[in-house]
Amino acid sequence: MQINLRHIPAEGKHYAGDENAANLKIENTLYRFEEPIHYDLEATLSGRGLLVRGTLRTLVRATCVRTLEPFDLPVNIDDFTVLAEEAPGDIVDLTPHMREDILLALPAHPINPNAPKAVRLTDDAPPAKGSDAWEKLEQLKGKLDSGRK
Repeated sequence: MQINLRHIPAEGKHYAGDENAANLKIENTLYRFEEPIHYDLEATLSGRGLLVRGTLRTLVRATCVRTLEPFDLPVNIDDFTVLAEEAPGDIVDLTPHMREDILLALPAHPINPNAPKAVRLTDDAPPAKGSDAWEKLEQLKGKLDSGRK
């Protein structure tokens, strides 16, 4: 998204609309950007620069790291802010700033809220004995121990 400084009056200008997610050029195997980026921004002149504040919203197709199944992950940035001081020329490109804020909002390990909970085994709580599988493991352990002697 680009803003022309010459089109902004002294009181500022409101921008709202959709930006094609392909323009962000985000390549990540865990995320697919299929929906547009919805923006609602206020732009005001600040000296020779530009101050832009507002919100960004989109829906990202993420891959759950637990189940490897895709799910929809909402991305909401309520405090998008860019201060472009001493803007060269009349055009300020917000695309790199939008890309950076969206990438920072994405979790490193996306987990579907409906995915099963992770199982954690600790030394404090070993699995319960008595199952056939446990007994077979004990027998195997015994054979391994006798083979080492």
